[in-house]
Amino acid sequence: MNHRLNQQTDQQLNATQGTGSTRRTFDQAEEVIRADREQTSVPANLAAKVAESLAQEPPPAAKPWWRRILG
Repeated sequence: MNHRLNQQTDQQLNATQGTGSTRRTFDQAEEVIRADREQTSVPANLAAKVAESLAQEPPPAAKPWWRRILG
């Protein structure tokens, strides 16, 4: 059973590598994030969407009276 699973995994890996993608290994999570950032483009309208979303947020709640007095 384990041999069959390994064989299927190898077949899937070979099929994936055949499509032109390269397999990389990373030592730390930060390296994965950097590699993803290099390959991903940011949408042009992202800044407008973020600004619109922030404008819809309610204002922060005021501190309770006892916190304003006592700090």
